[in-house]
Amino acid sequence: MTTEPVARTLRWRPFRLPMRTRFETASGALEDRRGVLIELIAADGRRGVGEASPLADTGPVSVDGVLALLDLHGPVLLRAGAGGSLGECPAPAALRCALDVALLDLEGRRRGVPIAGLLAEQHAPWVAANAIIGGGPPEEVARHGLEALAAGYSMLKLKVGISSLEEDVQRVAALRAACPEATIRVDANCAWDEETAKQAIVDLYPHRIELLEQPVAAGDVAALARVRQYASTRIAADEALADPAHAEQVLRLRAADLLVLKPMVVGGLRPALTLAHRAAAVGIGAFVTTTYDSSIGIAASLHLAAAVPFDAAHGLGTGEHLAADVTHRTLLPRAGRLALPLGPGLGVDYDDAALDAVAMAPWREVRA
Repeated sequence: MTTEPVARTLRWRPFRLPMRTRFETASGALEDRRGVLIELIAADGRRGVGEASPLADTGPVSVDGVLALLDLHGPVLLRAGAGGSLGECPAPAALRCALDVALLDLEGRRRGVPIAGLLAEQHAPWVAANAIIGGGPPEEVARHGLEALAAGYSMLKLKVGISSLEEDVQRVAALRAACPEATIRVDANCAWDEETAKQAIVDLYPHRIELLEQPVAAGDVAALARVRQYASTRIAADEALADPAHAEQVLRLRAADLLVLKPMVVGGLRPALTLAHRAAAVGIGAFVTTTYDSSIGIAASLHLAAAVPFDAAHGLGTGEHLAADVTHRTLLPRAGRLALPLGPGLGVDYDDAALDAVAMAPWREVRA
C-alpha cells in the first residue's frame, strides 16, 4: 500500500472527555479519558486524523508524556510519514497508534476507500458489539443488563475482580437471572492469582459464561496457559499483549483461546491485524476493543474489527460511557451493532466546536 502523499504538517491537541458516571474496573476507576488528537496534513491539503489516548494500566507513558514526546520529536515523527519505523524516537504504543491511524486515514481519503478496505481485500460492512457493565452491586448490574438488552445488545461484558470472588459471583448470578438468554463475558483485568482464577471458573460455571478475559497478571503468561488448560470456558488474553515479548509467549504457549486487540495498546491497526493473522495461524481467535477512546479511536477500532478474519462480537460500545466527544455525534452501536461509517478513510472527523469544548490546550504543530 502506498502512503503518498507524504504529510507536510503534523498537528496535535490534548483533550479531556468526562465519563457519564464513574466506571469501575479491577484496574481502577475511570472518571474521565484524556488523549491527544493527531492530525497529518499533506502537501495537497488532504488530512488524516488519529488519537493517542494511553491508559495508565497499559503502559508507562501518560498524556503528558505523549505531549512531551511530540514537542521533542515532532520533526522526527513527521519525517517518518511513511508509517514504518519511527527511527530512534521512543514513541509509545498509543502515539504509534495515532500516527498509524492518521496515515491510513490520509491514504483512505486520497484513494476514496475506507480504512477497512486498505487493511483487507474483503471486510465486513458492520460488526456486532457487546455492552460493557462496570462495578456495582448485584441489583445495579442486573438493571444495566436489562437496559443493554432493551437497547439491542445480546452480549454483555461484566467487569469482575473489583471485590471478593464471592461478591463477583453474586453479581454474575444477578446478571444471569435478569438476562437468562444473554451471552455473558467477564473481564477480570489481571485481578486474580492462578488459584483464584481456577476457583472462579468453578464458581461461575453454573452461570454459563462465554469467556473469561485476562484472569491473571499480564506478565504471568505461563499461569494464563495453565488456567486455559484447566478452564471449562474460553480464556482471552488482553493486558498480556501490551508487552511484545509476552504477546509472543501467548502465541508460543497457546495461552489463550482469543486475543483482545486494542490498537492503542499494540501500536496501531496494522500491528494489531498482523497479530490477529499470526494468532489465527496457531488456532487462536481475536476480537477488537477500544480503551474508552473518543469516536476517532472507536472508528479506528471499528475498521480493524471489520477487517480481522473472525466473526465475533467486539468491545466497541464504549462511547455509551462518554459524556462528551471530539466529534459532533458519538459513534454508538444501534441494535447491538456498528456499521462502518460512510465516506473514505475513517469516515468520521473531529468537530471544531466539540473539540474546543473539551480541549486542554491550543493546537501545536511542526512543518516539514
